[in-house]
Amino acid sequence: MIKTCIIGVSGYGAIHYNMLMEEVLAGRAQAVGAAIINQDEEREKCAALRGLGCRLFDDYMVMLKELAGTAELCMIPTGIPLHRPMTLAALKAGMNVLVEKPAAGCLEDVRLMQAAAQQAGKIVAVGYQHLYAPSVMATKRHLLNGVIGKLESIKCLVMWPRDHSYYNRNGWAGRLTVNGITVNDSPFNNAVAHELMMMMFQVGATERSAAVPVSVRAKLYRANAIESTDTACMKIETSEGVPIYFYATHASREKVDPKIMIRGTKGSIVMTHAGSVIRPTDGAVIKLASGGAEGARRAMMAAVLDVVQGGTSFVCDLEMASRQTRVVDEIHRTCTIQPVAGETVVSGNGAVSTVMPGIEEVMRRAFEHEQLLEGMRC
Repeated sequence: MIKTCIIGVSGYGAIHYNMLMEEVLAGRAQAVGAAIINQDEEREKCAALRGLGCRLFDDYMVMLKELAGTAELCMIPTGIPLHRPMTLAALKAGMNVLVEKPAAGCLEDVRLMQAAAQQAGKIVAVGYQHLYAPSVMATKRHLLNGVIGKLESIKCLVMWPRDHSYYNRNGWAGRLTVNGITVNDSPFNNAVAHELMMMMFQVGATERSAAVPVSVRAKLYRANAIESTDTACMKIETSEGVPIYFYATHASREKVDPKIMIRGTKGSIVMTHAGSVIRPTDGAVIKLASGGAEGARRAMMAAVLDVVQGGTSFVCDLEMASRQTRVVDEIHRTCTIQPVAGETVVSGNGAVSTVMPGIEEVMRRAFEHEQLLEGMRC
């Protein structure tokens, strides 16, 4: 059993807590420590952990110091500003790490984490859970085998409305920096970072590699009263010669779940959270089921535990994750964020949102024609 500790069990941390508990109950992991700053609010989880003999702490640094040389894996399902310092501390304590995506807010922080992992001789896996769905690796194998010929482009459209509570839920949402730490919170570096990473993975030249970005053009907008962007489109040129197009907004009325379309010289592929549909021009349609988010998380945990034990399972490591961060860095270095007049909307449950009137049609048109939003009015 892999001796495992976790930092935080609330918010998204609850998902990592459930992942850990499932592995504990299956006899594949042992919960040896949990840093929980709100133990009064998480009494049920604390009681369950204590029942397993897990030690509880209210300070993650104390936990890491106490468990150095004991815990083999540290799970870090915390906010973006904490990824780098917590990962560095866990590595210093001699632990392997599973950190939530994105790896960090900027490429410099990811490189620091890579150097520390190399020095410690440990692995850092990044929680891009969707990469572990069985349909994802199967789709990539089909691509590498030329099922739709030579790749010509890959693109994603997603419109996920977020109300004001989303940006008020913590001190870093919608921010570019917090206390000197780069965050670069945005759709493409948080909620929809999975899809950006997914496209880069599918374009990668080998089964376990991601595309290398060589240049990025982007248009950034914001309707909400935030520091960063809530709406973005981009074109990424890659060393593999396949352009990546990405269209995402949190400022729409309509909800459109992520859809990735891959175009080749001999067919096309549509990827969603449900799976992949491959349509070769000279063959039968191939349908691949994803198995759902829970199945992907189970596969991710199994892979991480295997690698910690010296196995060869695929994991999204820091080098792969850095490709997404490299795009984010380039965008914020070269692009300005354009304010756009928004419209206040109150939903039936009283939630207040700021939306861009007509953004849905603008995004769909740009997605269809693989264009940036240049010259378009939002």
